[in-house]
Amino acid sequence: MRFFTAFVVIGALVTSPVLLRAQEPLAPAVETAAFQQLAAGIPIGSRIKVSTNDGRRLTATLMAADAQRIIVKRRSRVPEPAVSIAFADLSELRRDEGGGMSVGKAIGIGLAAGVGAILTLFAIAVTVSD
Repeated sequence: MRFFTAFVVIGALVTSPVLLRAQEPLAPAVETAAFQQLAAGIPIGSRIKVSTNDGRRLTATLMAADAQRIIVKRRSRVPEPAVSIAFADLSELRRDEGGGMSVGKAIGIGLAAGVGAILTLFAIAVTVSD
């Protein structure tokens, strides 16, 4: 068993540089083409999350996408003008599924748990008093 374990560990150590070498960074033109294809697959009007190469991050609504850039409108309380972002400036582009919990949902769950606990205490009190 020790021989087998040692063989597996040595094999992993020997092959890891080979695997790391296989993960080469893409050329900027290839990455830009991938972002263009990704943007073409996202329906207009969808909520997206965008990160740029200079570190800016924003949640926005996709308004248009052409061969060179995307046009998005930032989601904020104060209306802002639409922003054009070139594909070469993107570091991340993904559709925001919005699977988080809203404040109303959290309040509803808390109220339901509280009512359930109070009704349980009343049921126990009625059972004990009989």
